[in-house]
Amino acid sequence: MILLLSITAHNLYRLFALDLEGYSHCSDMTIFEKFLNNSGVVNTDRDIIQVGLKKKRNLPLLLAAMQKFQNMKIHALDNRKISFSGLSTS
Repeated sequence: MILLLSITAHNLYRLFALDLEGYSHCSDMTIFEKFLNNSGVVNTDRDIIQVGLKKKRNLPLLLAAMQKFQNMKIHALDNRKISFSGLSTS
């Protein structure tokens, strides 16, 4: 089971890296450190889940990559839309 999860995680990192211009050659750990190892705030409402990410050097590139998911209804989250943004404070 652990091997299956590791391979799945690796493939998800690779797919994510392909959406990031100039980062498709980076290792999984580099992608994690530069883009995913971040904190923020999640607010849930009846219709929307708002994810505010802390300022980070690569945040604009991350937000651009996440645009395709902006306002997409997620069935597993009771058909709520999800919205990503940068926080005004770090």
